[in-house]
Amino acid sequence: MSKEAISSAKQKAKGAPESLAIDSILRRHEESLFLGQNDYWIIRYHGRTACLKATRGIRYLVVLLRNPGCEFHVTELLAPALNASTPVAGVAVHVRVIRGLHPGFPVLDAKAKAECKCRLNELRQDLSEAERFNDPQRKTEAQNEMRAIADCLGSAVGLGGRDRKACSDTERARSAVTKCIRKSIQKIGSAIPSLGYHLAARIKTGYFCSYNPHPDRPIAWKF
Repeated sequence: MSKEAISSAKQKAKGAPESLAIDSILRRHEESLFLGQNDYWIIRYHGRTACLKATRGIRYLVVLLRNPGCEFHVTELLAPALNASTPVAGVAVHVRVIRGLHPGFPVLDAKAKAECKCRLNELRQDLSEAERFNDPQRKTEAQNEMRAIADCLGSAVGLGGRDRKACSDTERARSAVTKCIRKSIQKIGSAIPSLGYHLAARIKTGYFCSYNPHPDRPIAWKF
């Protein structure tokens, strides 16, 4: 072996332990993955991998992904005791935290309701295109998001079309958690577009948040 080849092999060997460790992790988790590594998360989906800095939004997402179909009130997600590394499948909310909506301000203001209606119009166009091009997955995801927005609007409007009111503390919690989750989904989508699309369609936010995978296509997440 030439001196140049020996030198090249030595250089590669210096970085080998860390590289081999990451490769070993990914080989053990060939499927969909959310793996916390110090201040970062290694995320894998549909064969694509990303390494993103840990944020509150990703922590909330991991709690939801660990517990598909379970609803968590925003105050639960904000609680320090509820962290992403602890399985909490039995903590589904049975007693609604918002039993009586205190006098305050509307659950959805005029701007938010207008944005919901605008998004519904976009989804109707997506649905029409999906039907025209015979794309069942796109059709299902559009229908699911439309249903989620309709539920959100329904919870914000009472009898006679009157706005429901929410207490300020709960509304601030809802707003903070929703912003964190949406921001994290956008970052994940920039790195792995198919996963961003999936999370946007399957993560429900609001006063209660949940992850609702397609019943016929569940994802075996690894943590």
